Amino acid sequence: MRPAQTKKVAACQAWFEYQPARVVKANADVDRYEAPHVKDAAITQFDESGLGQEPGNLAAINSLKLYRKLRYGRNVDLILTDNRSFRSQEAVARPEAAVFNPKDFPFVSSQNVVEMLDGGRSYNNGKPPETIQFGGKDLPNPRKDVPAGTILGDVQKKWFLEQLRGSKATWKLWGNSVCMLDWRTDFQNLPKEIGVVWPDAGYAAFADDDWAGYRTERAEILRVLSREEIAGMVSLAGDRHSFFAGVVSPTLPPYDFKPVAAEFVTGSVSAPTLFEAAEFRLPKDHRLRAIYLYQAAAGGPVQPAMNFAAMHGVRSALELQKTGDMQKALAVRNADVAPHLSFLDSGGHGHVLIHVSEDKVDAEFVCIPRPLERSEGPDGGPVAYRVLHRVKRWNAGETPKMERVSFEGKLPLVV
Repeated sequence: MRPAQTKKVAACQAWFEYQPARVVKANADVDRYEAPHVKDAAITQFDESGLGQEPGNLAAINSLKLYRKLRYGRNVDLILTDNRSFRSQEAVARPEAAVFNPKDFPFVSSQNVVEMLDGGRSYNNGKPPETIQFGGKDLPNPRKDVPAGTILGDVQKKWFLEQLRGSKATWKLWGNSVCMLDWRTDFQNLPKEIGVVWPDAGYAAFADDDWAGYRTERAEILRVLSREEIAGMVSLAGDRHSFFAGVVSPTLPPYDFKPVAAEFVTGSVSAPTLFEAAEFRLPKDHRLRAIYLYQAAAGGPVQPAMNFAAMHGVRSALELQKTGDMQKALAVRNADVAPHLSFLDSGGHGHVLIHVSEDKVDAEFVCIPRPLERSEGPDGGPVAYRVLHRVKRWNAGETPKMERVSFEGKLPLVV
């Protein structure tokens, strides 16, 4: 990776001058951002959390402090974190992780491999394996002697946990920016006649550059919520270019499923989605196409089968493409794939409206048709669907539950 200290400073200045937010800067002037003098220099030394110790890098990062807490009445603490400045490089993006790329399976990584690589020397209670079994081979574990990955960094994480512990508000809304909910499917259950074999015994993960790729730190935060019985934490995120609603658990089946928080994730307004990438990149004769894309026998637009596969499993997606019968497809579903998800639209564009009261948090997903052309009307154009999800207040020691309250319009391929 090329050094970019000057770009970081320029980005900080642009953000400060254009965003209507009061944040802490290195200087005392609240109206100006004074850029520190830095040069693009190689970063060769890192602390235990992976933060580069080159002086210009530290000066650039610390010239603008984005993480902060805002209080809204007695019901809401809005806790905002900086999920980019202090993070270590995601484990599966490192050159040494390339051997664990499941080449025949687009857009996914092995969840087991991500957990081991991200966990580093802390994996398995400090006893990481010397080798990782993948594709029928025992491959050397390149991360067995290094610290676990981090998004928040040590200082910000300590601050964040203090805010959660000290909050007296009913709702602790986390302005999280990147998603916590797992997005996975069960390629290990592919029928043999498909002709390709998933190189691992566990699940496939669609995301690896958000919290799903930093599983050790995510579990650490969620276990604090569980252990200290902190209720009312709701994550508000984006960045996946998809709509998600669900509850967040430190682990999913085949391990314990014990949700301790809820999350709502907004789709993008105009940035491309993973469904759109699959639509244009996957050949029509690709052996796994039905897992990603559904085409009705009667024709019509391609639909996001990856929604269905992530909610119900690969056999359901294959059955749906084979028969076009939703009930037959659901009859072969894997209930362990996504007990945490209430909604997923990997092709949705739009926004989310959050409404908070003392006893509930409502999230209204407003989805527009694919924005290929600018709307001519002042109302912004038609709406494809609106769907409202709700999480009701839960008390310490209780489990948060998500419910779909209402919808209008035509929902995407998800049940």
